[in-house]
Amino acid sequence: MEISELDRKFNIIDGDTPINEHLSAHYKRSFAHYTVKDRLPVILTRIIDSLSREKEAIIVGYSEEAADDLKDVIGNISKLKYELQTDKKFKLLDGNDTDQEEWNAFLEALPDTHNSYFSAVWLHAECYMYRRVRSMFEETTTLREFDYFRRQKKDAFMGSLEAFQQLTEKFNEKRMVKTRDELRGLFRQLMRVNLWGNRIDLSISGGKIVSQCGDPFEALGNLEEYILADDTAAVWDCIATTDGNIIVDFVCDNAGYELFTDLCLADFLISHNLAAKVRFHVKMIPWFVSDVTPEDFRWTLDALKLSVTATLRDLGCRLSNYIETGHFELIEGEHFWTSPRDFCEMESVKPSVHRMLQQAHLVIFKGDLNYRKLLGDIKWDPTVPFVEAIRTFRPTNLCSLRTVKADLVAGLPPGRAEELTVKDPKWMESGEYGVIQFAPK
Repeated sequence: MEISELDRKFNIIDGDTPINEHLSAHYKRSFAHYTVKDRLPVILTRIIDSLSREKEAIIVGYSEEAADDLKDVIGNISKLKYELQTDKKFKLLDGNDTDQEEWNAFLEALPDTHNSYFSAVWLHAECYMYRRVRSMFEETTTLREFDYFRRQKKDAFMGSLEAFQQLTEKFNEKRMVKTRDELRGLFRQLMRVNLWGNRIDLSISGGKIVSQCGDPFEALGNLEEYILADDTAAVWDCIATTDGNIIVDFVCDNAGYELFTDLCLADFLISHNLAAKVRFHVKMIPWFVSDVTPEDFRWTLDALKLSVTATLRDLGCRLSNYIETGHFELIEGEHFWTSPRDFCEMESVKPSVHRMLQQAHLVIFKGDLNYRKLLGDIKWDPTVPFVEAIRTFRPTNLCSLRTVKADLVAGLPPGRAEELTVKDPKWMESGEYGVIQFAPK
């Protein structure tokens, strides 16, 4: 096959990522290559389009000075898009955010052979792009606090209101369960609702609005065959064998419907005395389009309290009350979650975060990016056990709820990955399949 000029210029290899190698756009048949070549430029274009479309409203909301800031930001994002598409070396970050020094130290330590969009580890390249966009807003006078993904996240939230109501009504019906078997059954259902909530991901859709429709509980039966690894029983035993005086942490992923399902699962743990506190770790800056920020978290609770339906208003009041009583805690101010580091590096580069996770009896990692960080963005043999693939990272009992949206996975039975590949060569990119995986402390 003839090598294209682009492939020759960027030294692209026409093949899949080899087993035990880091994911990278260097490999043409990888999802990383497709992401860097096609998805990321689309996301940058949509940010530019959104800023242009909302320009007047932004100026009204901030000040006349915002007009010049918007012009600068749009120009800088256009330049960033060009850098990405022409595989330029990573530049150091400008601005004065608290994580800038750590980011620049990381960038300076990268070898020249892995220091551009198509040559770097995919995790590094993708995180870098989102952090560069953030730095452009940091440098403005008026738009430092502006969330350029806010409108998309709110539209996705509003589009899922019917599903919120149906889920809440079903949950309310089941809230009065009394026996341990009934509790275990409801937990199993809520874990699945929470897993499939991860399908709603605006970074995968390139920023195009996607919402949850229909009855989430009703859909569970048809989705059972798409769960490739299911450690729900081990997660239940981890929680249910305690006296309930424990902390459970969520390392959150998407705002909107997925965050709503996180809150429902957390409500279940508190209301049935299975946990004394649930902590939510969120992103400090706009990240991967739809990831939860502190503002998204607070806005969600406020929007539920102001809902036109009594069911959602009651839920919003109950969840807000958990914040006031200390049963829920929003953990903010931590930039580690938007760093390019995988989780095995946490104890050495951010020991304070590692110590905090050690306080929890169980940490639930949500979504694909957290899964990639657990596995180090390495393409493991799919049969390698999950507990082996997360390597030395074990601050406490860990659970991953992840719909598969990138070409890496661990913990599958022999032959399962090959069987799925015959059925659909792109099965690891579709978000149709999911895993519920557990690693004991």
